[in-house]
Amino acid sequence: MTLNENQLYVHGNLGRSWEYKTVESTGKQLIESALAYQPTKDDDTIWIDLSCWEGREGETNHFDAIINATDKGSRVIVRGRLKSRSYTAKDGTAKTGWSMSVWDIATVVRADRKADPYQGATAIVDGKPMTDEDWF
Repeated sequence: MTLNENQLYVHGNLGRSWEYKTVESTGKQLIESALAYQPTKDDDTIWIDLSCWEGREGETNHFDAIINATDKGSRVIVRGRLKSRSYTAKDGTAKTGWSMSVWDIATVVRADRKADPYQGATAIVDGKPMTDEDWF
């Protein structure tokens, strides 16, 4: 099985702030960041380039919701399509690069035994922050 064209959930920390981009050839808008993913504490960090695209009708309201809820260092879970690409590094070694088209993103708040473990958590689905009523 290859990981190309599969829907996955990946968690990690954002490695940089979101940046607005426009594809010159099509005019489509997107925001980009990178996710640092480490399967276990002893594994190497895997960097995944993240892209969140405009909606079908060109809507970009979800960009502001994502940017306001997350920034560099934010712990997040993303859902989307993960793709790999092979390339040759400057030193001549074969490498694999990872990118993901993001469909959903949620912040992760680690539990504090003395506080509400979900305090400050935000999930963004279909471009809108979820409310308590959306969960049920």
